[in-house]
This record gives sequence, C-alpha cells and structure tokens, in this order.
Amino acid sequence: MVMRTLTQALLAGMTLLFPLPAAAGGISFLLALTVSELTATNQGDSAAFHPAVFRMVPDGRWERLAMAAPPAYLPPGALLRVACPAMSPVTQRMPFEPVMVRFFDQAGVGFGQILFSQNPPPAKELLTARYAGRELLIEAPVSSSSIRTSWVLWAGEEGIAPIRLPVRFEHHPLPARRIDWRQAGARVVRIDVGAGQPSAFLLHETEKGYASQTVPGGHLQGWEQRSAWLDAGALFYRTALLALGAAAGAVMLHLLLVLRRRGRA
Repeated sequence: MVMRTLTQALLAGMTLLFPLPAAAGGISFLLALTVSELTATNQGDSAAFHPAVFRMVPDGRWERLAMAAPPAYLPPGALLRVACPAMSPVTQRMPFEPVMVRFFDQAGVGFGQILFSQNPPPAKELLTARYAGRELLIEAPVSSSSIRTSWVLWAGEEGIAPIRLPVRFEHHPLPARRIDWRQAGARVVRIDVGAGQPSAFLLHETEKGYASQTVPGGHLQGWEQRSAWLDAGALFYRTALLALGAAAGAVMLHLLLVLRRRGRA
C-alpha cells in the first residue's frame, strides 16, 4: 500500500514536469480575383474578427477596398467579397498587384497577410536579410548584382502588447518601402516591421522584370501567447528533476522511519 501511494505521487510529479502537446488555431486566406471582384476565403481553422482588405498603390501606401457590409466575424471557410476597381499595377512591369488582408484573432491581437493577384516569379538572386529585435536588416546587393531596386512589403504586427490597453479594432497598415540600391548609401538597410517580426516580401526589380524573395517571420507572435512555463529551458527541467529526486528521497526516508517506529512498537 505504501509503495503504491509513493508510485502514484511520483507519476503525478512527472506530469507536472513535462507539458502535454497543445494545438494552436490558425488563420490564413486564399485570394481569388475576377474582373470586378476580389474574394478572400478564410481557409484556417479559427475565426477572423473585423477583417479588412487593402491593395498597394504606386507610392507604397495601402488603400482600403470598400465592402458593402464589413463583417465583424468571419468563421473558417467563409469568404469576403470586395468590389475591386480595375487593378492598376504599381509599375508597368509589375503585372501582379499586392493585396493585404488584415484581421484580429479572438484575443484582439492584430495580424496581416500579404497576397498577390498573380504570384510573382521567385528570385534567383537573393539578398541577405535577418531580424534584429523589431527591425528587418537587409544587406545591399553586391556591385555585380542585377538587382536595381527592391520593394519591401510586410504586414506590421506588434504582438500581444497592444491588448494591454483598450483594444480598438482599427487597421493602420504601414506603407511598403522602395529601396533604390544605387542611392541607398548604406550597406545595410534597417526597417521597423513591428515587435511580432512578421514575414516580409522583397520584390526585386532587375533587367528582366520583378522577382520575389520571401523573408520568413521570426515567429515571435505565436510564442508570445504561450505560457512562460511551456518555454522553460533545459536548466529548468534539470532543476525540476533534482527537486523531484530530493522529494522522493525525503518521502522514502519518512516512510522508513515510520516503519521502524511501528516495528519497535
């Protein structure tokens, strides 16, 4: 009986040390374009709140597209229908127009996703890009590069910090930035993309037209919303195991003392 109780206590302690797997919901959109209408379908497994659709205009700003009845709630599988005037390419050599869908999750955290009316070809020549805090650092191309200019597009994400204040379901997408590498004047260009480190697109202009490079996000937004104990490091687990071993030893010592006293009695 005593050993059975001890075993149950040890198993209970082990469940506290090792977290169970958890699945987080996701929201993503699929874009479709007709002559006069744009549709964005929520193909994720979570609902999007207060969604809005924007398209990029020639100076890099994001122009909001009007909806007859903007929904406050868009469940998985539902779609947005947006009247879309004739698409005007950012330049004559960019036949695909960037579109941004912005939305909030159920916690009130703002997100964005950038899509294209047509998928641009992948860039064969890539620039070195990395994150440093909330900044995206892009290294200039080498002198022999065919890249003349680059558009930098990102859906700014500030993480969960804004929900500490009263949440306002408003969208303020930051304009895209165009870099003329012949006039950049610096080997590294720094762009503040937000604390959430979202994914970014680099649209490079070359002699043969535009090509796209994707910079993966830093994935800070998802990790911010995890409980801190789920992200504990190896040192935490080693300390916890030592504590569990000490506790088990103390329990065993106590039981031995109890049994010895009963034997004497």
